Amino acid sequence: MTTNSSSLHNLSRRIISGSLSGVGICLESNWQTVGIILEYIKKGVPACMLSTQWPGAAVDQALDQLGITNVVTKRKDLKTSRIDPDSYDTNCVDYPEIHTGSDKIATILHTSGSSGGPKAVAHTLDNHIASAKSTCSELNLGSNDRWLLNLPLWHVSGMSIIFRCLMSGAKIIIPDPDMPLLEALFAHKITHVSMVAAQLMQVIDQPPPASLRAAIVGGGPTPHHILDQGIKRGWPIRTTYGMTETSSMVTLSDKKFPDGSSGHTLQGNEIKIAQDGEILVRSPAVCLGYLNGGSVQSAVDNDGWLHTGDLGKLDPTGQLYVLGRKDNMFISGGENISPEEIEQVLHSFPEVQESVVVPVPNSRFGQRPVAFIRGCSDFEGLTHFLAQHLPKFKIPVFYSWPTEIPSTSLKHNRKSLTNLAIRLQNT
Repeated sequence: MTTNSSSLHNLSRRIISGSLSGVGICLESNWQTVGIILEYIKKGVPACMLSTQWPGAAVDQALDQLGITNVVTKRKDLKTSRIDPDSYDTNCVDYPEIHTGSDKIATILHTSGSSGGPKAVAHTLDNHIASAKSTCSELNLGSNDRWLLNLPLWHVSGMSIIFRCLMSGAKIIIPDPDMPLLEALFAHKITHVSMVAAQLMQVIDQPPPASLRAAIVGGGPTPHHILDQGIKRGWPIRTTYGMTETSSMVTLSDKKFPDGSSGHTLQGNEIKIAQDGEILVRSPAVCLGYLNGGSVQSAVDNDGWLHTGDLGKLDPTGQLYVLGRKDNMFISGGENISPEEIEQVLHSFPEVQESVVVPVPNSRFGQRPVAFIRGCSDFEGLTHFLAQHLPKFKIPVFYSWPTEIPSTSLKHNRKSLTNLAIRLQNT
């Protein structure tokens, strides 16, 4: 199978050999970028993906910490030595054959940093293959399928689409960046699409195209009423759980899933709940580890379990329910508060489209919850609604959704929102 993208065979010749730690790639998601990624994977050069939304100083710092001295980009605001992808000839590139048995670093992806600074996660080709195999098997993905690449390639949710299609022969469809999501689904007769909650909200007012077999929703909790609305409209929604460290999803729900479930464990993966409620994952898809300079820190314990930092439970049928983050918990007046518990109740209020709950210092209680709300301005009615579902100490102070925070983010940086809430409280 071939795709029109830049071959860039000679890019690797411009990378210093010997102590090679990889090459940075800071580009938008298009065929050119896919071609560059595959080219480096074939040559055994780790491809370090970097968000185009990061400021230049953050990109330079991330590369410097990894010892990477070259970055493929069109940006002019970087101090790191730049390689211009447009300076090379464009040819047809064959998808490489994918084989197991490679324990060398293939890609470097950064975590979202939703509760702290982003970590550089090293994946081997075997990690990506294991993840792709379990997903392709569950979805019965084949050569007649068409998966929309509408998520950034610097996120594991976007990167994983490449490997699923390589493994199954399915077609990667990259839409025009200005084309609305719903229009792209119809225009390209898409069979599979991965979405976050904000993207699902954009399309569920209309029925899906007849071609669509699976709309996979992940990247964080999705309001139950949004899922219900989508299902009633005929959207084939499948909820999922996964993270950068697991090379994408490790669970997937059936078409008719229990309310709030992230689904059952995919083949080849193991999930258990620790005594403190933390979700543990053991899988060949779990990453090689975290990169810091020239060393790799293992992401698993001595028994091979990844401690995800997420809290959850498994029901008697094996369905996983994600309850929140361990490191998001805070104490208010001696009571433990989970922001995700409050967010879940907020999302059941019909007018609330999105919410993030964070703690702010309080002289009386130590900390108090603050909620940023999008889509609802009736804070009095919302407070009354919460009083029927939550104890008083869990009812937050409300602020409207900040204009500087895009509602389409895959995940929100709670640390930044906490700082914003503190500033608002002090004004």
